[in-house]
Parts: sequence; C-alpha cells; structure tokens
Amino acid sequence: MNQTVQDVGSLIQPIATNPGSLAAAVGYGSVSATLDILPLNTRRDPYVLDWINAQQRLGQIASLQPGWNGTRGMPPDLHTLSFAATELASLKPLGIPAPTINPSPDGALCAEWHDKGVDLEIIFEAPYRIIVLIEDARHLVSTYSGEGTDLSPALEALKALSAR
Repeated sequence: MNQTVQDVGSLIQPIATNPGSLAAAVGYGSVSATLDILPLNTRRDPYVLDWINAQQRLGQIASLQPGWNGTRGMPPDLHTLSFAATELASLKPLGIPAPTINPSPDGALCAEWHDKGVDLEIIFEAPYRIIVLIEDARHLVSTYSGEGTDLSPALEALKALSAR
C-alpha cells in the first residue's frame, strides 16, 4: 500500500499516493521524502530457503575431518567444494529447488534431486570432473550416465524439473 504520511505534532496520518512509492511529510511539512517500495505482487523465489540451507550444508561439509563417517571417510578437498558451490549456484536462476548435498566417503560431493519423476545425481569427484546420472519416470528426458567437466548434460533434466 502506498501512502503519504503527515506528521502533525505526534499524530501520523496516512494519505494515499501514486502506486509504487511512499511519501512522508516530516516535521511541520517543511521536509518531505519519497521512498520507492516493491509492489505487493512481486514474484518471490519459493526455493530461497532451500538454497540457503544448501549453502550452509556446503559449509558443514567443508569442516569435515578425515574419518568423518566413523571409518576412513575422506572429506572433499576445498577445490572440489569451491567448484561444486560455483556450479550449483549457477543453477539457482532456473527456479528449481536446491539439491540434497552429501559427502561421499571417497572425498566426492553428491548433489541430488529426486522430485516430480526426475532422478538426477551430480557427483563432483574433483574440480572439472563430474559424473551425471539422469532418469525420468515420465520418459520425457533421456536417460543419461556419463562423466564430464561441466553441468551441461544435466541442464535438460533440470529445466524439465523446473517446468513441472
């Protein structure tokens, strides 16, 4: 709601103004300011908390010590973590939920989506060494299993996931 506010002594009275701005009269009307505000119907990212949690999860994984799983679990090295974080952050604008992120005992980092009939796993083994596994229960996205240097094989499945 956009309003003009007038300060008369200790009383503040809102008065409607143009959409998209909020104006306030301060003191005895000698000073005024306009503050632009977002419209109420601004589109919000429904997955913003998922992505914040994923970022926090990467921080937790970064602090793992050798033997983290009670046996010989090796934590991912910081270069692999950094590469994975950068690649995963590039997916956020697709409008998809953040993946579930877990370390692997061999030092790899796994990002997974199992939603809306799409099963997608991205395993970051090292910087620029990625394994992608894709299955679609609706058979609209080709099944894929392969190794590469970037996320391009996963983009079709991720776009299908965002469209469902």
